Amino acid sequence: MKNIFTNIKERVMEVAERQPITKQEFFKSIDMTSANFRGKAKDSPLNSNAIVNIITKYPDTDLHWLLLGDAHVVQEPSKEYSTASDDDKDRLIEALLDQIAELKSDKEDLKKLLGLRKDK
Repeated sequence: MKNIFTNIKERVMEVAERQPITKQEFFKSIDMTSANFRGKAKDSPLNSNAIVNIITKYPDTDLHWLLLGDAHVVQEPSKEYSTASDDDKDRLIEALLDQIAELKSDKEDLKKLLGLRKDK
């Protein structure tokens, strides 16, 4: 089985290189040493604590890219509701209130039909 984490340490090195600090300071900030990124150790998986430290201390790092190596496009949340006019919102509220009233009426009719409610 292919280890998808094999190249994660190379991506961590890229993150380190983009920081305004030395690589040594970066590794220390994620509780690791440069030895974890050289030789045979470079081919071993990255521990989860280091991943958490990278994401929390360097929040601009794309987690999807870090883990899988491909760019992850973040979609902006829909602004459908925030762009509706006040008139549209008022019409929607009125329609919903009408539906609620109809449902309450239907509920009362069903209670009568089922004998759960007696007319006074």
